[in-house]
Amino acid sequence: MGVYDTVYIAAGEREQVIEPETWLTPARAWHQISSRGEEKVSFRYEVNNRRFSYYSAPVAVSLWQNREKVLDVLSETIVVAPFGTAVVEWELEPARLSPTGVVPEQGFEYSVIVNRGGVERKIVGHVGYYGPIKIPPPARLPGGP
Repeated sequence: MGVYDTVYIAAGEREQVIEPETWLTPARAWHQISSRGEEKVSFRYEVNNRRFSYYSAPVAVSLWQNREKVLDVLSETIVVAPFGTAVVEWELEPARLSPTGVVPEQGFEYSVIVNRGGVERKIVGHVGYYGPIKIPPPARLPGGP
């Protein structure tokens, strides 16, 4: 019995799931994800009501960098029927994630904070840029062709 939340995060061909029990361990009060610089990141936040009564709460999502709020992503109120599920979805484009002054070869981190009726979930993202690998031609050996 209770209210449980699950976060699904898709970046490129990978989907990561943050299960409800992840948030119960104090050392894991946040979760880390990774993406490439040109990939948009899609989030699906599911609130599962395992009670005999309706559940209602405001849900606010914000983007943070260097401990400063950069963007309010969304704010809405969910109402979940008994033993029902509510879903909130959003996407973050690469241009929204990149802090000012970051060159394409430089990676960076950001935080997505989901607040549901006073319950806060923190997801730390890392964006890396992976360019083509340049392999130099082999060195010629003395006396070789």
